[in-house]
Amino acid sequence: MPYVPHKVTAADIAQLVDAIDRAAFRLGYDGAAEVLRVEELSADTGIEPERVRQLLEGAEPEQPPTGNKNGEREAFYRQLVGRRLTFLRKRADPTSEHGESLRPIGDDVDLSHALIARLSSGERSARVEYSSPLEERYGVPHGFLSKPEGPALADRLSKFSDALWASVLREEMMAWGGKEMALRQVGEERPPTYEELVGVMDLISARKRIQQRRDGTS
Repeated sequence: MPYVPHKVTAADIAQLVDAIDRAAFRLGYDGAAEVLRVEELSADTGIEPERVRQLLEGAEPEQPPTGNKNGEREAFYRQLVGRRLTFLRKRADPTSEHGESLRPIGDDVDLSHALIARLSSGERSARVEYSSPLEERYGVPHGFLSKPEGPALADRLSKFSDALWASVLREEMMAWGGKEMALRQVGEERPPTYEELVGVMDLISARKRIQQRRDGTS
């Protein structure tokens, strides 16, 4: 079964980029433009660099067909897997026009060379027993071959945003003399995000400064 994502829009991606932008400024960078690397995002998602750039600049992500009339949805995922597998093959051997040859791939994952060729060309649907060993061979996460560009980029940006806000939180804690903080889930409530914790610490710091000014003038 192909990966079935929630719908990711240009607005969702813009929101994530904005969060990265704010975190980057807090860390002394010149916003998201200084910390986001198109080539790295491309390598992590399997999306071509120029398309990554377009998505970051506001292009709407390609959406899978909602139905499978005339095999449209199945064809969408066949083509998607073909593009991603071709991406991995070319990354493995950029000196070749078609990328890494079929023989070592097939030998490593115990699939026929003809099947690998049909997957790369989008002529064959990638069942789990095909895609999983290929993703493992190339050292990419599960779903790399079949995750549409919107969710693929959004997932990567979300993780990057969390990492940046964790760094902001760490700097705030060090300024307070702290060393570590544990996030725990209570009942059904989710633990706060790093960005939310930074907001709480900002609020406490502001109140502390106000109280210090009051104490100094009393």
